[in-house]
Amino acid sequence: MGLELTDQRLINTILDQSQNAIAISDLEGNLQYVNPAFVSLWGYHYPEEILGKNASEFTEDKEKTKLILSEILSKSQWTGDLCAKRKDGSTFDIAVTAYCSKDKRGITTHLLANFSDQTKTKELEQYAKDKDIYFSQILDSITDLVFCKDKNFQVTYVNKACADFYGVTKQDLIGIKDVTYNEEEYTKAYHSEDKKVFETGETSYVRKEPNLGPDGVIRILETVKNPIHDTNGNIKEIVGVSRDITETQILEDRLQLITEMTSDYIYTAKIVDGEIIAEWSSKELNTTSGYSIEEIGKLGGWFNVILKEDIPNLEERMAKILKGETGVVEYRIRTKSGKIKWLRDYTRPIRDEAGNLISIIGAAKDITTEKETELKYLLSSQRYQAAMNSALEAIYFLETLKNEEGDIIDFIISDVNKKAEEQLGMKKEELLGKGICQLFPINRENGFFEDYKKVVESKIPIEQEFQVPGNFVAPGYYFHQVIPTNDGIVIQTRDISDRKRMEELLLRTNRLAKVGSFDYDLSHNKITLSQVATEILVQTSKDIDHVDLRFFGTEKFGPILKQKEMHSIETKETFDLECLVCAGSGHEFWIRIIATPKFSETNCIGFYGAIQNIHDEKLVQDSLLDKETLLLAKNRELESLFQVTNKQNERLKEYTYITSHNLRAPIANLISLTAMLKENPSNSEILGLIESSSFQLDQIIRNLNELLNIEKDSKELPKSKIPVKESIDAQILLLKNGANREIEFTNNLPEGMNLLGFQAYFDSIINNILTNAIKYTSADKICKITITYEETKEFLKIAIQDNGPGIDIVRHGHKLFKMNFRLRQDIEGKGMGLFLAKHQIESMKGSIEVSSELGKGSIFFLTFPKELF
Repeated sequence: MGLELTDQRLINTILDQSQNAIAISDLEGNLQYVNPAFVSLWGYHYPEEILGKNASEFTEDKEKTKLILSEILSKSQWTGDLCAKRKDGSTFDIAVTAYCSKDKRGITTHLLANFSDQTKTKELEQYAKDKDIYFSQILDSITDLVFCKDKNFQVTYVNKACADFYGVTKQDLIGIKDVTYNEEEYTKAYHSEDKKVFETGETSYVRKEPNLGPDGVIRILETVKNPIHDTNGNIKEIVGVSRDITETQILEDRLQLITEMTSDYIYTAKIVDGEIIAEWSSKELNTTSGYSIEEIGKLGGWFNVILKEDIPNLEERMAKILKGETGVVEYRIRTKSGKIKWLRDYTRPIRDEAGNLISIIGAAKDITTEKETELKYLLSSQRYQAAMNSALEAIYFLETLKNEEGDIIDFIISDVNKKAEEQLGMKKEELLGKGICQLFPINRENGFFEDYKKVVESKIPIEQEFQVPGNFVAPGYYFHQVIPTNDGIVIQTRDISDRKRMEELLLRTNRLAKVGSFDYDLSHNKITLSQVATEILVQTSKDIDHVDLRFFGTEKFGPILKQKEMHSIETKETFDLECLVCAGSGHEFWIRIIATPKFSETNCIGFYGAIQNIHDEKLVQDSLLDKETLLLAKNRELESLFQVTNKQNERLKEYTYITSHNLRAPIANLISLTAMLKENPSNSEILGLIESSSFQLDQIIRNLNELLNIEKDSKELPKSKIPVKESIDAQILLLKNGANREIEFTNNLPEGMNLLGFQAYFDSIINNILTNAIKYTSADKICKITITYEETKEFLKIAIQDNGPGIDIVRHGHKLFKMNFRLRQDIEGKGMGLFLAKHQIESMKGSIEVSSELGKGSIFFLTFPKELF
């Protein structure tokens, strides 16, 4: 073949293994080499059957083959389709790629061609074309808008509905991003959703997508966009489907408006195997109940929201629905917030073409307010009937009776209460439907009929008082109100005979007491006087114009009354004042005026009050004033003398008690020691004890004498220096000698400590505390008494501790120092010791306290002011 190839075997191997048919020819097209694929594709068995022949013999169009060979030589290559002819004469389409092979000098030496069978490709293309037409016809037959877009948001496909929507051909939309007349903001929103699908690979759903049509009308689309992936899984395009829901949206908006206006919520439910299952509800369901339809489903259904008492009503209604009956039921629900609401539920079953029940549609209305109003009306009606029957006033409902000209000729009784029956002496059945002038002609004579007509015509109520003569069923004084209604009047009549009698009695009483009333109208500067007030002030008229409260005072008291008036308005308080008034006759006299302000909201509109003539009382009061002053002076002198005498009596009582209490021990000691001395006259120890007791007795008497030397007008007790430790030791010795038991005294007070005070009181206080400690300690154990102290710059605090039975402070602490209180009735005493000790120590400006616990003894704390010499 004369081929100049580096490795002929390698080349042959590649050519032989190639799936495409390959041929090599000379410059005239005579074949010099074909590979096995070429032999097989053209239907031959051996290469020798082909080699040496011209390439045109293997094609259907020989002239076209010659032109191709010529073009290869002139342009060095050719690519295209050709119709080939097999050995058996059949033809097939092949794709050809041919080019020139040149040597090192650039001279063309051979022609090379690569062939591929296009039969299957053509078949697939035709199949795809047929399918494309098929699917396109299907897509063109649906009413939804179908479109495809690439990553640049350019349209690659639309169906007929989409083209018709925009009023153009399908081809006009291919390649554009959006129609030019659409709103820019709408287009940006579309592309934003497109981008989201390309980036996430997730379906996009837009419930309401606005789109401006070629006619300038905005349409609402519901659009779904899905990604289309290539064989590698990459998103190649997106396909979108849009549905024009403009009309549906309008209907929804209208339905929404209707439901909002009627406060209804609309719902649908399907019927499956005799069971009603909720499908859809308008948003008012949430407004009414607080639940969404999904939340109600989670609760187990609508029956779990309804009050148990009303479930039977709804179950009965559901049974009728399943029978195909349209109807209404009322029931209560408990909302999500816990509030109870009334619903009126209208339901209508829906049947399919075969007449089977498939669903229901209903509307529920919140009638809570209506029910509450109905309940209020019922309650009001019941109250009205109860009030009518129990009213103390006679009540008449009258309707107008008119002639042909429209003039009122009578009033017909339409209702009366029991009190009216009693007042008229007739039963209700006898009165209803009768005219008042027909029954009681006197109404025309006394003018009542004309008054009633004026109320109807003017719509202005009137109030009147009148007297019923004694020849009627219920004679006496009456007050009635006549109130206009839509079709007549209502008359309320009250028996005021008792009030009239009381008014007459009050008038007589006021005249006797010289008390009258008044009403002051602040806005009109007018004072209206009662009959008695008019008489008191000697006025010719009860109405006084262009005045204020200064009217009641003379020139001297006028400013005071004006000041009182202003203060009452500011504080809303009543004032009470005595002042001089100048009567209509020019005579001045004293009155008492009491005035209370009247308010309308925050504004003072006037005063009401009373005046009393107190002139005579004022004269008597002045005459008694001097005598009262003299008596007061005498009383003060007597009071002072009484206080001094009382103080002396109290101290004499203390003296008596101290005398009887403090002298008892030394006298008893002397008696005992004297008896002992008679038995043993030579006992010097007994003589010493007698001497000591005599000295103590003398000291006690000296201290008591100080009480008797108190001046009658002295305000303080006479003070002396009290040797604290020595005074306590003396009391210890006195009590120890007189006691028939073992006692251990421990006095820890230092010698030389003095207080400035009253010796008799100090000794009495110590004696009382120590005596109680000895007396109350059990006789079968040693009585132990310990005396300690604390001192500051101002006070000396002495503590006397015993080992007695103790005191229940919680039970007895509040009455321990009260007069005549005794802890134990089996121990001799009068309950005066602690009472007197507290009184005496407080007289010395000190205090006494106790700390005790049952079974653990007691501690008495005596605090004295530390006034040392």
